[in-house]
Amino acid sequence: MNSLGEKIKKLRIENNLTQEELADKLYVSNKTISSWECDRTIPDINMLFKLSSIFHCNLYSLLDQNYYNNVPLEIEIKLKVDDNEYKRLLNLLKDKSNNIKDVMEKDIYFKIPIKKEYKETLRIRKENDLYILTYKKENSDKTRDEFETIIDNYDNLENILLNLGLERKGIIEKKRTKILYKNKYEFAFDEVKDIGKFIEIEVKNIEHSHIEEINKLMDIINEFKIDINLITDKKYNEYLEN
Repeated sequence: MNSLGEKIKKLRIENNLTQEELADKLYVSNKTISSWECDRTIPDINMLFKLSSIFHCNLYSLLDQNYYNNVPLEIEIKLKVDDNEYKRLLNLLKDKSNNIKDVMEKDIYFKIPIKKEYKETLRIRKENDLYILTYKKENSDKTRDEFETIIDNYDNLENILLNLGLERKGIIEKKRTKILYKNKYEFAFDEVKDIGKFIEIEVKNIEHSHIEEINKLMDIINEFKIDINLITDKKYNEYLEN
């Protein structure tokens, strides 16, 4: 059985694309494509959706159970949308679900030393009147560790972080509408101040293998006629770097 990297290389060649041309379509570097094809690293779920679109192939043909047994990813995609698509999907979901929650979120990101082997994110989120400290570590193989804890004194925590030498990276403010569909898929409609509108779709209740769950998520995407070219893997805190 071919590895994921071998499949990507085979499909790239069959579609008459160079590594540079594929990289341009995905807005990544040539080194990223080379690393995938050599199985040094793997694309995340957003990139897998994009690859299936570019290669005009069934998403599931790219996957194998061993891939997901070894890479415990959360199953989530993010869409960057315009006003019309945002309203279309929001109205559709509101008609299909009564489980709706509106929250105001303010995310304060902090700069932490960069380590070459993985990316780290440290964030304090104010969600309505609740403060949550979150630390995320994304490794080169796309596995991710995430830890969260509720805090009751934001000022004291920020003073601790600043005294430890960390600096504020910036603030992301957004209005978020959460809608739970079929008690399984959480749609988060985000209006992000000064950045734009986004929709995140996450599988909240993973009951089957990752391949089966992605299969079902693709059915949801098709049900709502979502253009997978709207998928983005850019994190909100990456906009602060611009």
